[in-house]
Amino acid sequence: MHYRVIKLRDVDRPGPPALVEAVNRHREAIREQGHEIFGLFGALLGLATNEIYLVTFGETNLNLKLQKNIEVANDWTLKATARPTEHTAAQDPGVYVFRWFSVRPQTISEIVELSKNAWPDFESSFDTQVQGLFVEDVENPRTMLLLTWYRNLTVWEESRNPPNNARENFIRRHQLTLNALPIATSLLTSDTTHLLSHR
Repeated sequence: MHYRVIKLRDVDRPGPPALVEAVNRHREAIREQGHEIFGLFGALLGLATNEIYLVTFGETNLNLKLQKNIEVANDWTLKATARPTEHTAAQDPGVYVFRWFSVRPQTISEIVELSKNAWPDFESSFDTQVQGLFVEDVENPRTMLLLTWYRNLTVWEESRNPPNNARENFIRRHQLTLNALPIATSLLTSDTTHLLSHR
C-alpha cells in the first residue's frame, strides 16, 4: 500500500479554506484513480497558514490537476512499515504530528524495530496513538515519516517524558537518525477549516 503526502499551498490566500475546497472537488477523481483520502491536515506548528497536507493511500499512481493558485510545494510517495496494518481514514479530532526523519538506508530496519518495541508502553501511558511509520518508496530511501495522534498539545508535551522502556528505544532511534522535523497539525473538517484560517 502506497501513501502520498502532498503539501499544497494557496499562493493567493493566507488560509486553508480554498485548499480544502479544491481537494473536495477532486475527491471523486482521487477515488477513481484507486486512492482514498486518509486526511487533510492544517497548520498548528511548522506549516504555513496557507499550506495543508493531503494524505492519500492506494496501490496506483495519483495525478492531481489543480487550479493555478494552488501549487504542490512537496510530494512524497511512502510505504508503510510496522503501521498502519489497516488502511482507513483519520477521524479523531486532536493533534497529528508529522515527524520527518532523515536517515541512512541501512538503519531503517532497526528504526522500525525500536519504534515497535516502544509503542506499547508509550501508548498505554498517554492519550496517544501512532498512526503510521512510513519510509520513502525509492531504491535507497533516506526519508521516514512517523505520524502520531495526540489528544491535544498538552498530551504531546507530557509524552516527552515516556516510561523507561519507551525512552530507551526512542533514545536509540534518535541516535540513528540524522535529523528530525516535527510538524504539528490538526485534522481539517468543515467545522475546523474556518477556525484555522483566523489563527
